[in-house]
Amino acid sequence: MSRPPAAALVPGRRIARYAGVNASLALPMNASFEPDLAAMRRYARWVADQGAIAVTVNADTGEGAHLSAAERVAVVAAVKEELGDDVRVVSGLIAAYDEQAVELAGMLRSAGADALLVFSIPAFNGLPLPPEMVYSYYARVGEVGLPLIGFSLTPSLGGVVLDPEAIARLADLAPLEAIKEASFDAVSYVRSRDAIRAAAPDIAFLSGCDNFIYESFELGADGALLGYAGLAPALTREVLEAVQDGRHAEARQLGRERMQPLAEVLFDRPMRNSRTRIKEGLRMLGLIEEVAVRPPLIGIDDRERDELRAALVTAGMLER
Repeated sequence: MSRPPAAALVPGRRIARYAGVNASLALPMNASFEPDLAAMRRYARWVADQGAIAVTVNADTGEGAHLSAAERVAVVAAVKEELGDDVRVVSGLIAAYDEQAVELAGMLRSAGADALLVFSIPAFNGLPLPPEMVYSYYARVGEVGLPLIGFSLTPSLGGVVLDPEAIARLADLAPLEAIKEASFDAVSYVRSRDAIRAAAPDIAFLSGCDNFIYESFELGADGALLGYAGLAPALTREVLEAVQDGRHAEARQLGRERMQPLAEVLFDRPMRNSRTRIKEGLRMLGLIEEVAVRPPLIGIDDRERDELRAALVTAGMLER
């Protein structure tokens, strides 16, 4: 399953598939902590209508690790039925070992997933991380026949940051079409960018760093896969396009004055509460009625709600 020589690829083909905003969606739930699929469909349509090229479900923002396999499948099916071919539907793949991952990947494909965002597994914890172990796991998942998005995620959200050697090894894998870099660290971000550009320039490099979004775009992102975009897709797209069009002064103003204040509230410590904060923001925008996260996740207090509302006003998404 080695990647064909670069000369055999249509220039920009793979990058174009993800050269835009992919919004990682929250999952609306009812008061009994069950997925509200009707609300999820309305929400997904709202995001798609604001210019997202793809949506990701069952990832960290969408509480994917807190869902049963059947629930993850149902979420994919509902969103795919709503969006059709308008935008791609990516599903997080959260598993513990090879066979479980392959089985779940097949179920997600049958439900309509267009690609998989591959989370690290418990065996990846600990240093050093053998690149061949990472490659082997992704290769097994790739046998299902869906495009793959690699995932380098900060340990603050339960992930593993893939080092440049592991990223370079993954670049040989034919189904790999993008890497989401969510280390939340600028040094790691640049190292990952350089590793993928050196190994396979046709693979899209996606920012997942919600804590310095504008700056991550300026550091060289082909696109973005962000929980932030699950609440502010239009603003995310506006900043990304300004950077990519060379309108750097405009991008800097938008990024620092409107985008960053909201990011700082959403991804403040503890970062696990970002799921609740995003849902509270969606409620303030009138997109969902119930704010519930599945236990043991918890809600936020009135102080945080006031800070969130003020940040949404600063971002131009709410009136005072």
